[in-house]
Amino acid sequence: MKKYFFLFLFFFLIFIFSKAYSQEPLSEYLSKNDIDKIDVQIQMLHRCSAVYAYASFILKDKDLINSKNFIEKSNKILFKANDLSVELRKSKLEDEQKKAEKIRNELLEKYVQSGKENWEKNKSHYKNSYIEIDMGICGKLTQS
Repeated sequence: MKKYFFLFLFFFLIFIFSKAYSQEPLSEYLSKNDIDKIDVQIQMLHRCSAVYAYASFILKDKDLINSKNFIEKSNKILFKANDLSVELRKSKLEDEQKKAEKIRNELLEKYVQSGKENWEKNKSHYKNSYIEIDMGICGKLTQS
């Protein structure tokens, strides 16, 4: 009986660990939440900032110019998220910047892990994954 318990626990922990790095596509998040709410907009901006940081990370060794363009977009989007956070929470910009950097790094880790898993499946960092969907949404956001 103990053997089955430990086996179950082992597989459960693997399942939990693998789910910790995946996230729902931005489109699903937005469909479940009211985009007119500032906190939802902030989360969307954090995700877009992270996905652009991920694109920059992927391109850094192959295409330095586009890598720099993506990190610039990432930083501009993060700055906008910080402005909204200060407005919503009536807090200091410096405090919101620290929080936003932490959030972006956590999201970036998820994108990196998901990109690695996607690479193993189809030799692409983002195609046919939620990362591709997020890039599409964020591309529309930066065009407007």
